Amino acid sequence: MNDLIDNIFNFLAASGIDPRLIIVIIAVLPIAEARLAIPVALKCGLSPIEALCYGFIGSSLAVPLLLVVLFPLIKWLASTKLLSKIGQSLLTRVDDKASRISKNSELKRALGTMAFVAVPLPLTGVWTGSAVASVLGIKYVKALLAVIGGNLIASLIILIITLALSEYINIIMAAFTLIAFVAALSMLIKTLRPKKSA
Repeated sequence: MNDLIDNIFNFLAASGIDPRLIIVIIAVLPIAEARLAIPVALKCGLSPIEALCYGFIGSSLAVPLLLVVLFPLIKWLASTKLLSKIGQSLLTRVDDKASRISKNSELKRALGTMAFVAVPLPLTGVWTGSAVASVLGIKYVKALLAVIGGNLIASLIILIITLALSEYINIIMAAFTLIAFVAALSMLIKTLRPKKSA
């Protein structure tokens, strides 16, 4: 696994692509986000501050748009014939995550969303957090601040963990990639599995 990761990095270095651009692209991707972008940035030789900045900024770039379009898109998917299973599965997942957050005042819902995004695990990042904020009906500015604030906390946690375990950076990246892959595969299997009739 170490050889594979090293080969990927050697290929990227030889390609002449600016590592900062690679970090931003990784950070924008769902599931990967800053959780994978920061360890990759450090592996590429960026300083901890650069790794934090590019990972955080990259993963935050999509939030203003996600807060507006992600949940309506999921609802639309659920209403189509071709993609209804995927849309329904995503709706169920978002509703489940949203139900864990207090439904009291808007401030508590925003703080709950921020805490949810701040946990640096797959499927708790800005993509899911944006959908959860939409389901909870948090006003745009508060939702934006909550998701980005949670993302900053998660990015700092990832940076600290990666620096503390820097000698295991290949293992961290491999473990995160495996966890993200298993989470995505599990979601896909649940989506495509036929429902049992009662």
